[in-house]
Formats: sequence, structure tokens, C-alpha cells
Amino acid sequence: MNFDLRQLLNMFSRMSSRERTLVAVAGLGLVIAMVYSFVIDPLVTGEEQIARSMKRKEEDLRALAQLRYDYLDLSQKLVAGEAMLAKTSKDFSLFTFLESTISQVTPGRITSMNRSNKTAGDLYEEELVELKLAQVSLENIVDMLHRIEKAEHPLRVTRLMVKERGTTKDFDVTATVSLVRSLAKEEPKSVPEAPPAEKNT
Repeated sequence: MNFDLRQLLNMFSRMSSRERTLVAVAGLGLVIAMVYSFVIDPLVTGEEQIARSMKRKEEDLRALAQLRYDYLDLSQKLVAGEAMLAKTSKDFSLFTFLESTISQVTPGRITSMNRSNKTAGDLYEEELVELKLAQVSLENIVDMLHRIEKAEHPLRVTRLMVKERGTTKDFDVTATVSLVRSLAKEEPKSVPEAPPAEKNT
């Protein structure tokens, strides 16, 4: 079927003004629908996809930045921890230190002290001392914990239980103190060889 533009124009000219208005409105609506479907909608969809892609990339960048920050923070803590472990003398006794420190703070209040050791692979060893104190004031407990945490060696209070003794202002204390030691052996320093003796000629 051949499309004849003249027949279409003749049909349009024979229409009443009302029919012409309806046809014009219908034609304009068709043009608008075609422009939206083939021009505007693809542009809007493309912009939305670009915006979503940019948002995902920004989130990825923020996640990478946070991972980098966490890695640097952990690296610094690891270096600091290894430096603290290196300061721990092999002759240092956690048991003796705690017994002396607690006796200075609140003498005669130790009811028991038990020592144990745990190894973490071939690199580290954890020394644990569980201690029990009776009838200790709150001020003495705070002083004791402060001295332990601020000691030269990397000590940690891994467990602490404080029980009030009836109506008195004293407390019974059960605590576990931990010290991690490095098992790495120091490499012997090489002694430089003496230069060969000169021969007399």
C-alpha cells in the first residue's frame, strides 16, 4: 500500500474545525511520546546509570581509604607492641612484680596467687598470674590497677572481679594479669675477622 500525502491533506481539508483540532492534538501527543521514548528517556536513564556508577565508585574509594587507615593503624600498633615486647627482660618475673606491687599498695591482703603459661605458636609466650585479695578498699584497687597498667613492661589485666563485703566499704578482688613475651632468639652478632698478618719479606 502506497502512502499518498495528497490524499491525507485532502482528508484533513474536508474535516471540520473540531476534527482538525482533535487530529492536531493527537499528532502533537504522538510527537511528544516519540520524543520522550527515543530522546528524553534514554538520556535520563543514562544520567541515572552514570550517577549510580559514580556513587558506587565513591563508596569504593571511601572503603579503600578506611581500609588503608585501618592497615596503617594496625601496623603502628604492631610495631609499638613489638617494641614493648622487646623491652621485656627475660629475667623479669611477673609473679614477683605483682607480689611486691600489691604488698606496697595494700600489705597483707593477698590470699592466693597462681601462675600459668600459654604459648602462641613459636613466637610468643603468655605468662598469667591469677591473684585474689581480701578486704581491699576501692582507693587501693584503683592504685593497684594504675601501677599494673603503667608498669614498664606490657602488662594487661585480662580479668577483674570485685565483690563487695556486706555493709563494709571493703571489697574482695579476683584478677588475672597477663604478660606476653617474645620467644624469638636474638641473632648472634658476627665478629669481624681479623685482617691477615703481614708477612715480613
